[in-house]
Formats: sequence, C-alpha cells, structure tokens
Amino acid sequence: FTLSPGSPAVGRTLANLNLRGATGATVLAIARGGAGVLVPTGHEELRARDVLALAGTHEAVDAARELLSGEVPAVLRKS
Repeated sequence: FTLSPGSPAVGRTLANLNLRGATGATVLAIARGGAGVLVPTGHEELRARDVLALAGTHEAVDAARELLSGEVPAVLRKS
C-alpha cells in the first residue's frame, strides 16, 4: 500500500496509529525511495509515498488500507 501525501498516517508512528490493534493487520516492511526496505518498529514515522507491506486476513488488510487512506474502516463503522 502506498501512502498518499494526504494520508492521515503521514507524520505519525506505527505505535501511534495502532494499526494492528484497530484493524488486525501488521506492517511487515516499509520501502522508502532509494533507502531500500526497512523493518519497522513502532517508533517508525511514516512518510508520504512510503510503500507498506501489510499482512493479515483479507478483511484486516482491507481495513488497514481504508484507515491509511483516511476512511473509517468498515469493521469499525457502526451499523
């Protein structure tokens, strides 16, 4: 998943986002420009155009994509 410059995740750390807790998806790696692939810790600050390798169930990855895009994930929406 590529973070757009307008993503609410830009400038936030993985720990601050609590992506795994909110969606069940895990960020396995971050590709950042010419810097190669990073193995992220919770303190990794996300940047525009980072490419995130996400792992989890289909539903968890979809929810993470929605959250990273600035949408409220379907799994968190009230019916």
